Amino acid sequence: MSSHKSRTEKRRFSVGITVIILVITIAVSSLAFLIINQRRGSDFSYTITGAVNLTYWNETKGTPVTLKNGWEFYPNRLLTPEMIHISRLETSNVRYPYYKGVSISSDGWMELGDAAELYSFGQEVKEMSRFGVGTYRIELIVNPSVDYVTLNIPDIAQSATIWVNGKAVRHYGTVSDSKELYAPAQVCADIQLEPVDGKIEIVIDCANYSSPYGGILCTPCIASTATIGTIEYSVRMYLTVLAAFWVFFAIGGHYIAKTFNGKAKFHFFLLMFLSEIMYELFSPMVTLLPGNWNKLITITFMIFANYWSYLFFFSLYPKGTSKLFDTLRFFEISLFSMLTCCYLLTFWCFPSVLYLPSSVVANMVFVLITSVFNLFRVFYMAKRYDHGKYLYICSVILSVAMHFSFFIRSQYFVYITLHAFLLIFLAVGFTLYFVMDYVHTYEKLEDNNRNLASAVEEKTKYITRVNQDLLHNHERLLENEEARKKMMSNVSHDLRTPITAIRGYVELMLNAKEPLPREQEVQYLTNMHTRSVQMEQLISDLVQLTRMESENDTIEKMPISIKEMVHDLFQLYHAECEGTEKVMHFHAPEDDDLLIDGDPKKLLRVFENIIVNAMKYTHDDGVIDITCHRYDDPAMLGGNAVEVLIKDNGVGIPANEVPYVFDRFYRAENSGINKTGSGLGLSIVKSIMDKHGGKIWAESEEGKGSEFHIVFKASEYTFDEEPEEE
Repeated sequence: MSSHKSRTEKRRFSVGITVIILVITIAVSSLAFLIINQRRGSDFSYTITGAVNLTYWNETKGTPVTLKNGWEFYPNRLLTPEMIHISRLETSNVRYPYYKGVSISSDGWMELGDAAELYSFGQEVKEMSRFGVGTYRIELIVNPSVDYVTLNIPDIAQSATIWVNGKAVRHYGTVSDSKELYAPAQVCADIQLEPVDGKIEIVIDCANYSSPYGGILCTPCIASTATIGTIEYSVRMYLTVLAAFWVFFAIGGHYIAKTFNGKAKFHFFLLMFLSEIMYELFSPMVTLLPGNWNKLITITFMIFANYWSYLFFFSLYPKGTSKLFDTLRFFEISLFSMLTCCYLLTFWCFPSVLYLPSSVVANMVFVLITSVFNLFRVFYMAKRYDHGKYLYICSVILSVAMHFSFFIRSQYFVYITLHAFLLIFLAVGFTLYFVMDYVHTYEKLEDNNRNLASAVEEKTKYITRVNQDLLHNHERLLENEEARKKMMSNVSHDLRTPITAIRGYVELMLNAKEPLPREQEVQYLTNMHTRSVQMEQLISDLVQLTRMESENDTIEKMPISIKEMVHDLFQLYHAECEGTEKVMHFHAPEDDDLLIDGDPKKLLRVFENIIVNAMKYTHDDGVIDITCHRYDDPAMLGGNAVEVLIKDNGVGIPANEVPYVFDRFYRAENSGINKTGSGLGLSIVKSIMDKHGGKIWAESEEGKGSEFHIVFKASEYTFDEEPEEE
């Protein structure tokens, strides 16, 4: 249990460190991205006519020039280069007002820059509104050695015509100051420019009656064709890597997800990740489709990404984790599904609404609602669901930042958007999460397998022991059955013999034709009494053995002096040896009463049985030694023990029969020299010793005698002390 807790704490610590490192990496990388990835205007000198002087720029070094500053803007007019040239002639009667020194802004012509100077020529100039028309112009002076350069224009809202050195080179949509004739289109272009006498004039007239912003929305730049190609190739490679990452993630995750409790979160993450990638792949900077298709497809994938993100964070928490979200479960799914369907149907059925300012606001509100709800869910569940909570918190914050980056119109130098940049962190973060979750599940399975293997091993050992016990018991039962048969044979013989004798004496007395003499009657009656006592003893042994093996038999323990009890029996049987050649000796310490706790009646039966057997199975000139002493072996009953040793030099017991002398109904083969006894005496002795927690065993050699060792745990008090009441 402690090792499992330690592993859990280590895992939480490693997850926390990983999350902290990931957050720091994302923050530092994002800051570096915003600093390095921004398009910046280059500070170049201007000619007296206001042209940008690039004569010292070497395009072969691969350094692009961002054309943020130095533009002219003609408000509320659509002009051709020829019209602009005519208006700038001193003899011209037509003068078009224009702003000089205009900076390109993501707000388009709504933000003309602080450095811009207005040349109105005495005319009234209307302030630019969201909708309308306008014309941009910039003149570049390059080194005469420059043959070709490439102009990159990331975004113009919405329709535009691009003129280079007086020629219209590109048309996007329909440029018109009439709203009825105007037609919007996505503008993203790479145009190869050829300087004429070291000069490049760029004129862009544009119109907007559908987008929230009009004009040039992202800073154009010029560079060598190879440089622009390399930049665009790098962007496409970045997105290709993301797509390849998604494929490998889907294949590998398919097998990893098999170990998860719920696979829905993995599938929803795949769909969200795919929608995010497809959004980038269909951006105008990567894929330029005719008409409204780019706008329509990117908006569709943006809405899908928003919806799958909702379902992903929804699936992270299983049902039953929170009462609040269990109650909202059906309602929230229905609401978000209905809103998503309404958005998609509206845009696909009425593409014109794609360009409405209200559509942009509605999209932002929808994403905001989803993001706030996801944030609320994750932070609410963080206190109630411990699994992966730190990663979930970081991922939902990253997801919110990534989805709101849809609406950030920054001036990027490289085409990798903030959204695509954050997407790689989300992918890597959840790759780590799914791998860690798999490793965690694998560790749990390993622990379970180890525990199961240990349990199986324990059960196997237990079953083996049970089988061995059953086999041993079976063998004992067979032995007991064999002994029982022998005993029954002996018992039936022992019972039949006195009964036959008694019946014989009775028949003699009944069939006598003359009255028997008094002496003969007394002899017959005495023999009948002896035989009945023999039967009574046999039956008593059977009853006592049955009672001793019963769980209901009680032992009434009290302090007993083994020395005194055995000495009394010694005196009794020593007197019986008088007049014979048998010798009996008694040995005991003089200063030790050898106290134990036991039942005196039952223990008396133990010593009496062993002494009587010793007398029975010794020769007429045999010797019986009885010794009482302290037992010094520490392994026997804790070392605090008392032993009674009864030794004789009688007939002994065969070596192969010594282990069975305490079995029920068992009688040694050489016990026939004395035909009395049922084979139950030593079984009764063994049962009494087991009840007292003592030990008894026999050591014998056939023809040389036997030793019976009887050992008890010694008492902890003396006769002078009263035993403590329990």
